[in-house]
Amino acid sequence: MDTQLEDELRNSIFHDPKFIGHFLVGDSDKLTKVIKYCSKHDYLFETKKKWSIPARVSEERNLYAPVLRILNTIKKAVGDVHGFPEALQLVPGPMGATPELIIDNHSHPIDSDLTDTRLIKPDLVLFQDAQRHWENVRLPIEIKRLPGHHKAGMKQLSRYARAVFAHQLHRRHLYGLIVCGREATFVRFDRAGILYSGRIDIVGHSEEFTRAFASLLMLDRVDEGLDPAFKFSRNSKGRLVYYIDLPESEVDNLSGELPSDKEESSSTSGQRMRRFEVIERLCHRESICGRATIVLRIREVAERQQQTKAKKSGKGKGKGRRKATKKAEPREYALKLMWRDPDRDSEGDVLEKVHGMFGLAQYAGHWDVPGRPLSTAAAGDKTKCVDKTVEVEGLEVCDRLRDISILVPDESKGEKEPEGVDTTEHHPTSHVRPLRIYSYVLMSSIGIPLWQAESAEQFMTAVLDAILGYWGLFNLGIMHRDVSNGNVMMMAKEQQFGPRKWKEEQISSTGAQVRALVESEDKLRQVLKELGRDPTGMLSDFDLHARHSSPSNPLDSFQPAIADEVHAGTVRSRDEDPTNVGLRRSKRRKGNSARNEPLEQTCDGDDCREQSKKRRLIDYRTGTPAFMAVQVLDVSPGKPYHHSFIYDLESFFWIIYWSAAAHLDAKNSCPTSDAQDVLNSGCLPLRSRSTSKLS
Repeated sequence: MDTQLEDELRNSIFHDPKFIGHFLVGDSDKLTKVIKYCSKHDYLFETKKKWSIPARVSEERNLYAPVLRILNTIKKAVGDVHGFPEALQLVPGPMGATPELIIDNHSHPIDSDLTDTRLIKPDLVLFQDAQRHWENVRLPIEIKRLPGHHKAGMKQLSRYARAVFAHQLHRRHLYGLIVCGREATFVRFDRAGILYSGRIDIVGHSEEFTRAFASLLMLDRVDEGLDPAFKFSRNSKGRLVYYIDLPESEVDNLSGELPSDKEESSSTSGQRMRRFEVIERLCHRESICGRATIVLRIREVAERQQQTKAKKSGKGKGKGRRKATKKAEPREYALKLMWRDPDRDSEGDVLEKVHGMFGLAQYAGHWDVPGRPLSTAAAGDKTKCVDKTVEVEGLEVCDRLRDISILVPDESKGEKEPEGVDTTEHHPTSHVRPLRIYSYVLMSSIGIPLWQAESAEQFMTAVLDAILGYWGLFNLGIMHRDVSNGNVMMMAKEQQFGPRKWKEEQISSTGAQVRALVESEDKLRQVLKELGRDPTGMLSDFDLHARHSSPSNPLDSFQPAIADEVHAGTVRSRDEDPTNVGLRRSKRRKGNSARNEPLEQTCDGDDCREQSKKRRLIDYRTGTPAFMAVQVLDVSPGKPYHHSFIYDLESFFWIIYWSAAAHLDAKNSCPTSDAQDVLNSGCLPLRSRSTSKLS
């Protein structure tokens, strides 16, 4: 976990000198009352107007009790003055339940669904309610003995943040707190990285700290970092059951024949919403930064009253009864949540364009999630406000805190303290945090992983259909560029199709290039007509697509790209299969894929690099090495190359090869040694002459 965490946060850590003003400005009158409450309930704070923390301690654990006492005094004050946050559950807990306090958790691992987070123990932690699980963490707090341990504290807090993002589907951003000796630092994690405050002396500036921490506890669920579209209940084991409300205006006509049979609600903006239950997590990237893709299988929630009506209407006999029962069945969708790059084509736009095409994911809707302006000035703006990573000016960097690459010993095992690093010096930076927009994509096709194929014929037919889907995609001028095991899937037998564009009359076009693609489409349609069936497999996940163009022969078209030093070695590892709940992939790319690039590039050296920046050419060498073409693997860093559709087709072959190695017969519990070697190496030694650069 640490290696990936260090890589994704490198050069994404910024000091915000105005952090408190940007994020932690509570109601002034309430904060004054909080100060009075603290004075009334803490003798030292009343007499000296200061909190009490030992100036020196021999061990970190000696700080837990005094810091915990201060934080819980403030929390009780907020509860008395401001009240408690809105309950997460659809059905609130029992009346009179004791609100959660911050607890000392340094010796207790938090229950986890993931192996690499099962042993993580935040020093102090605030849970949403009594359930002790990472899906329920509200505020993690890291304690360090000395101010010089600030960098180690940031790394520990980043571990906690990753665990929170990996478990909470509804988490948009997260706040945390580091206390080093007497100095407190507020930290904000989002999909663009880390923002942190200046250090506040809890003793020397007690009122300033109290107001800031109280403001943090007063944040509503949205500003705290939760997606308000999600609602919750608890199952018999106390675990969260997720529901999500989607705007009725955004859900397409495939959502059912009886809209009145579906449970509806209203959002704060007055929109009519339709409720869905999360049935399965098809994909969940365990990352802090980037697209942070989550794919969910969701099912419409039928209103009880309407269910009763459906049952009554089904009391008749024969066809009428069967028809009523069928209408009452809720539909299912695949919902993709992601933080998209606004400088690239929207994946939803591509899906909308290819809807109804053979062998491609079926589109149902897409939209950017509405957001809340950071400032009151922005609140008056009439333009649509979308949820995005926060943009602030005047950021600074600490050269010793550009990353979190530091060894953090396990002090509970008697290991020595972390290395002391001075992170107090900051300077302005011109670096701009990447902008990400929170978006939903709704698909009516729910893929089934290839490994669940019941026969070789079913497997190969699904792959064939995905290849045919790629053919149609290419005929539209689009290359997928990310063909991999997780993006080629089978379709359910009951999959419904709206339009079947492969059966519709093709629109004629003019121009040599367009004619060539039209001829290619004619050949594809002839093949599909001979097949005479609906697809059983599909190609999905178009977030790395690129437009292709060629002045002469579009079937030999290429997309020029630069494999640069920064990104060339950043590839997706084999365990980042989107069909797994634990999806860990690092897709990094530059540029606007909507731009058609010419076939040839004549520049070289520094001029070429400068032009590549201006034209924002795409670095293809991202993705999964196990499925990348041999020629792409052999591209040297900084060397221009042209991406061909042949490379994508070769990836289909490696999917078949890898899947054959991974397949287990019913009588076998593990692969053969030869097969395991292939899986462990990602097939690389078999394909590339120079793969060391990818290690």
